[in-house]
Amino acid sequence: MGILIDMGLVVFVSSSVSAGAGAFLRSYLKKKGENLATKEDLGNLVEQVQAVTTATKEIESKISGELWDRQKRWEAKRDSLLDAVKGLSSIEKHFSMFREVVEYGLKNHPPEDQLNEKLFQVVKDYSDAKDALDEAILLVDMMCEKSTVTALREVKKVADRKSELLVKKNIDEADVLEKKYYRTLYDFKRALRDELGIEPIMSQPNEPSGNPIPD
Repeated sequence: MGILIDMGLVVFVSSSVSAGAGAFLRSYLKKKGENLATKEDLGNLVEQVQAVTTATKEIESKISGELWDRQKRWEAKRDSLLDAVKGLSSIEKHFSMFREVVEYGLKNHPPEDQLNEKLFQVVKDYSDAKDALDEAILLVDMMCEKSTVTALREVKKVADRKSELLVKKNIDEADVLEKKYYRTLYDFKRALRDELGIEPIMSQPNEPSGNPIPD
């Protein structure tokens, strides 16, 4: 009887130990699986963060490159327009000198050789200024909108007409073109501001724009 009790006790203890070991093993394996899953999740998360970071850097680089290119194009446009403005200022200055010499000759009748010498110099200076403006117009033509180029060429056209009249010593007709010249100059300034994104200027009263200069 004692042996049977002992055997039963052994079986009971063995079964209990086996059950406990099985539960512990299941718990251990479950925990191990959770840890493994957590590590895999973390690994996936790291990969996703790295992918997002890489994509962000690529986007930033692309945007920076596009902004850089846009800025450089804007600066080139600005410089070409500034050269055109300087060119217009130069021909206006030399035109005034040209006009003064012609008017002086008409009023004072100096010796012809003396007058011709002065005329030669002012005409040369004026011609050099026009050549510089022509170069500036070519750059504007490459960089700017058609409306801006057209407005600039209209100014140049009137300036050329004025100089042609001065060569013929026709000061009065040259002066008549003065209002038309400043109107086209105003149109160019307005186009320039629009080209560079600068706040537009108010329209001048009694100065209609957009009328082409007749050939």
